Amino acid sequence: MRTGVSTMAHHDPKLIQLEIAEMQSLHLDDVLVCAQENDFVYFPGKITFTPKIAKDYGLRPLAIFWGALNLFGGGRSSQFLLDHPTGLQIARDGSQRAAGCYMNALCRSRIMEMIDVIIERGFMGYFVDEPTPLRECFCPACRAAYDAWYGTSLMKADAVQLEAFRQRCVVDYVQSIATYCKSIAPELETIACLMPHDDAMWEHAASIETLDNLGTDLYWVNNDRDVAEMTAPIGKLEDLCQRNGKMHHEWLQCWNVRAGREQRIVDQGRVLVGMKPDALYVWAWKAQLGTSETCDDPTAAWEAARQVLSLAGRS
Repeated sequence: MRTGVSTMAHHDPKLIQLEIAEMQSLHLDDVLVCAQENDFVYFPGKITFTPKIAKDYGLRPLAIFWGALNLFGGGRSSQFLLDHPTGLQIARDGSQRAAGCYMNALCRSRIMEMIDVIIERGFMGYFVDEPTPLRECFCPACRAAYDAWYGTSLMKADAVQLEAFRQRCVVDYVQSIATYCKSIAPELETIACLMPHDDAMWEHAASIETLDNLGTDLYWVNNDRDVAEMTAPIGKLEDLCQRNGKMHHEWLQCWNVRAGREQRIVDQGRVLVGMKPDALYVWAWKAQLGTSETCDDPTAAWEAARQVLSLAGRS
């Protein structure tokens, strides 16, 4: 079982090296670098220095575009959309929404440009982070796609037709990006995480030929659901991945953990390790300390995550 963590990372190579060395001491295999849009423009140290340092310490550097287009996870602050407002989603009433649309060719082009950079810098994988249906977007790109696929107007679609279209858009986006990655760098690992509430798309995503690795994130630490219930969705995704020749990864929550809930990290982690996915990743390094998504008690939360990583390393 591969293990790894996501990290907001640093721009100073000395600080990057200190962090990577500590990851090596935990016997991690992968480091998932959360690169924001500004890291490609104003703060390039993160994406410039991390790949070589990680490889020198025996870790595989993987890239996540965290918050790109004000989509895909947290850290949302898109300068690209400020400079290119035609990439914004458009509501049914014609007003602009504060996020981009991944069906928009301009937005896809920017993501692909960023992929070109991380490939050139030496990253070994690209991670499509939580793409989800854009149910409120009626921009020209969405309307054109609906017309091309169904031969009628998106504005006239009923609820069932709309949902089928939105789910198809997610799969189309993942396929488009994974295929682009392989066209540029066939050796690059293509990875996607689809959230548990988007499980209706798991089967279609698993069938994408150019996607290497599919996973999900059962972030249940702050609720009281029986952790034994995790086995059903994990088993479903494992089966889909096996049948389609994909690697299967799972995420463990170590962000936004409320005080007193740290044992839930261990409880969930034991289930995850017991299910034996191909890779187990923790979001995020050091409980995402220093961000708005950190845990109430980062020290206790991270210690719980370390226990799980140690257990995974022995499995």
